[in-house]
Amino acid sequence: MAEMSIERVSSGIPELDKKLEGGFPENSTTAIIGAFGTGKSTFGMQFLNEGLRNSEHCILISLDDDEETMIRTASEFGWDFQRYVDEELLILLKLTAIDIKTSILRIRSELPRLFEMFGAKRCVFDSITLFEMLFTGENERRLIVYDLVQVMRNSGATSLITSELDSSNQHASRFGMIEYVSDGVIFLNYRRRVRRKTILLSIEITKMRRTKHSRDIMAYEVHKDGIKIKTDDAQSDIFKH
Repeated sequence: MAEMSIERVSSGIPELDKKLEGGFPENSTTAIIGAFGTGKSTFGMQFLNEGLRNSEHCILISLDDDEETMIRTASEFGWDFQRYVDEELLILLKLTAIDIKTSILRIRSELPRLFEMFGAKRCVFDSITLFEMLFTGENERRLIVYDLVQVMRNSGATSLITSELDSSNQHASRFGMIEYVSDGVIFLNYRRRVRRKTILLSIEITKMRRTKHSRDIMAYEVHKDGIKIKTDDAQSDIFKH
């Protein structure tokens, strides 16, 4: 019996797509986990911009930034989110971390309706860590994270959820939950090069369902036009101390 082909959704980062058999599996949810300053939010915006420039409907949900800040941040990379909002291709949604009950209600009831009405093809939730911090009980925290992932999965959209790295474990999110319920996990890390007295940014794919993905640790940089992963030819010398 022939295998069913899996539709792929470009990450917006060409070298990463090559390591993912062409991109993320359609309708998958991937956790982007990294320390502060590694470009998690940039990764998410770059993913959305790839869809927007192809006239796909997209949603960006933030617990940190308001609409004006999201638009300004995107513009620093040359991504005109204001135009896409005006063209009704992009919805920017700010969840209020202070009013936890309202935020939970919006995730469980309003968000599914928004996905259905808007027909979003891509969604980014930035960041799950801020949301997880609002809960003191582990069971309650686990339930809301699970609910969020299920809402995104049921929406039909291909989604990214950003998360802070656990400071004591470079291969786990801060609360150690999102990586277990997501279809894919990508880690963004710092690596110190002592002899060169520099800090290297590295990316690795540790999980991606329905994908024969690379296990390589790859160097990347955040440029004025977004994240760029070094080509295979340039990787060999980069990790030398």
